Amino acid sequence: MTKEEITNRAKDIRDNLKEKSQYCRYNEINTKLDVIPPFVGNDEIKLIIIGQDPTVQNSESRKNIKCTLNLDKSNSLRTYIEFICNKLQISVDDNVYATNVFKYFYSKPPAQTMCVLYEHLMDNLALLKEEIKQYQKAIIITLGEPVLKLLTTEKEEVKRYWGYNRINNETRCDKNKFQVCENNKLERNFYVLPHVDYKRKIFYKENICDYLNYIKESAKIH
Repeated sequence: MTKEEITNRAKDIRDNLKEKSQYCRYNEINTKLDVIPPFVGNDEIKLIIIGQDPTVQNSESRKNIKCTLNLDKSNSLRTYIEFICNKLQISVDDNVYATNVFKYFYSKPPAQTMCVLYEHLMDNLALLKEEIKQYQKAIIITLGEPVLKLLTTEKEEVKRYWGYNRINNETRCDKNKFQVCENNKLERNFYVLPHVDYKRKIFYKENICDYLNYIKESAKIH
């Protein structure tokens, strides 16, 4: 699929949901802002990154978003993605395809109204599957816990895939229990990462390099 085909399909999904979904009363879909296209690297796509949606907390800054994960600009999220890619020894600009499950804006960050996202997931998930189908050799990473829950179950947590263990009130990371997510609605294996604010939690801050090394070794990225 081309960027234009993806954005046109996402726009149709958005407009149809706004018109017909009763759940929009909990978090209205914003049709005044453009659908956000995926970021597509210039060379072989080796990594697909899946985010949730472009609805950032600051409503004024939403109009400045023109690319998935704001990867066309220098910012904290771009820096995080560059950090990931450096560890995997690939290039953001050459080897990354980044997209969102929901490519349009809501009136407020929809992680606050997960019931709306579950209700609106089916058509958006079908589009997501179709758009990444052309990159069968690429590995997939999801960003943030809400995306993981959407693609698996409401009870899933990122830390479970990172060997999280708590013994005698002490948090530990069992690196032998790092996991890839296999049973999911995407029907493709994916690795699980926290969102850009991961440094606020010591467990993720201390273990992210080890999990990225696990990805590199298990996925055999070349």
